[in-house]
Amino acid sequence: MTGSSIAVQHLSRWWGATRAVDDVSFEAAAGRMLVLLGPSGCGKSTTLRLIAGLEAATSGRVVIGGVDVTDRPPAERGLSMVFQSYALFPHLSVAENIVFGLRVRRVGAAERQQRLARVADLLGLGGLLARKPAQLSGGQQQRVALGRALIAETPVCLMDEPLSNLDAQLRLE
Repeated sequence: MTGSSIAVQHLSRWWGATRAVDDVSFEAAAGRMLVLLGPSGCGKSTTLRLIAGLEAATSGRVVIGGVDVTDRPPAERGLSMVFQSYALFPHLSVAENIVFGLRVRRVGAAERQQRLARVADLLGLGGLLARKPAQLSGGQQQRVALGRALIAETPVCLMDEPLSNLDAQLRLE
């Protein structure tokens, strides 16, 4: 998978007089990694939510793979996202959480299992697949959230502080 380019053009998001994101522009070439750095409250998470379509832009454009997706819903943007808060379903097992999006998109059972095995191995979750999120450490929960994004195999994966709770050894890997 080669990925898709992302272009953010003069993107802004205001709530009343509060400017959460103010005229931000950048490009990330296909297959490249781009990191947004800044202090707490500077608009990094809001920018990601704007790219994902989870928030509506006050002004500006989001272009993914050469297509203006500014007015498209999240499901039509060809991306996945890892949230800082993990956003796991407490009543589902680790395996069910990871494959949830594939099940919704009606990916066949055999392919779901194949992808699950690959992602679980990559993230060291093989022995935890039957557990519920409440039975996991913060780092393990974060790996499940990362697995749910990776299993989708989308051209773009947005990550909101995806490594903050991972243990030091896994961060290095």
